[in-house]
Amino acid sequence: MKNKSSIIIPAALIFLSMFSCANDQETKQVPLQKFSVANPEVRDIVYRLEYPGYLQSERIVEIIARTEGFLIENKIKPGQKVSEGDVLFIIEPKTYEDKLTTAEAALATAKSNLVFAQSSLDRIEEAAKSNAVSQIDLIQAQTNVDLCKSAIKTAEAQLSIAQTQLGYCYIKAPCNGRVSKSTVDEGNYVKPQTQLTTLYKEDNMYAIFTIEASNLIWAQKQAKSQGSINTKPFNTVDVIVADVTGETEIFQGELDYLSPSADLSTGTVDMRAVIKNPKNELNNGVYVKISLPYKETKDAVLVPESSIGSDQSGRYIYVVKDDTVRYRNVKVGQLERDNMREITLGLQADELYITEALTRVRNGQAISPVLESTKQK
Repeated sequence: MKNKSSIIIPAALIFLSMFSCANDQETKQVPLQKFSVANPEVRDIVYRLEYPGYLQSERIVEIIARTEGFLIENKIKPGQKVSEGDVLFIIEPKTYEDKLTTAEAALATAKSNLVFAQSSLDRIEEAAKSNAVSQIDLIQAQTNVDLCKSAIKTAEAQLSIAQTQLGYCYIKAPCNGRVSKSTVDEGNYVKPQTQLTTLYKEDNMYAIFTIEASNLIWAQKQAKSQGSINTKPFNTVDVIVADVTGETEIFQGELDYLSPSADLSTGTVDMRAVIKNPKNELNNGVYVKISLPYKETKDAVLVPESSIGSDQSGRYIYVVKDDTVRYRNVKVGQLERDNMREITLGLQADELYITEALTRVRNGQAISPVLESTKQK
């Protein structure tokens, strides 16, 4: 009689063998995980330095009173555009009109006195030829003429002063621009140096900023060593203006000033760029970001910033070769405005890299790559 246990053991072995085969079949049928991959984008880029700055109007003119009197008319509205020569304010002119009339009368009197003195001198000079008058009379007549000429010059000067003072009653715009709200209401008594408003000439705006002197020297060396751009490191600059939502708008400016001296206390150099502002989109006092180009790189290799990881050894990416993931350290360069980062070392233009889900992939993992394009639209 056969032992029952000897029958059960082979049966168990057969069952385990069948279960193992089933598991092998299931393992073979598990599909490889799909990951998006792409070739890096290749394009020319410009290296830049970025600094905070602020905008300033091309001209800022404090409009002040230059004479005293009651302000009888205010011709401006806050924010109004004015043209050069427009009358902005009128200070009561009656007193100065009277002074002008007096000065004109004094000049007319001085001229009449000169005519009379010159006529007397002519008669005395004629009489002196026959010794009908003394030499003293001749000298006195000549002196009277000279005094009358001096009186005319004095009267002309007084007339000019009166005209100028009357002109000060009509306060005019010295240039085109926009005015702020007035600081004095009609009917108030103003004195010389009283500020009435401020005029901003905004056809062009200045973007003012400072740069570390050491960075400036370094950037100049970079520009010169490259040779593909001008030896002057900054010709045009980008002025970046952001709104409350973070949206930005870029205006191009021409660098027009580089301080010949660095500030000894801060080690910085003042710089300024001019921005055309024909639509008056830019305002005085706005804080901006200045982007200064100093070097060009041809055929730079770029990948999205989100495709680059960081660990203790630095920055890395996952490269895919023969459907297998490979961890690779890379050196990175500038981050572009479209959030693409230059890879300066560690990735070739014809290689594939994992574009996303870096935390779900591991070195040596076999995957099913899905090719996509990273070129920014």
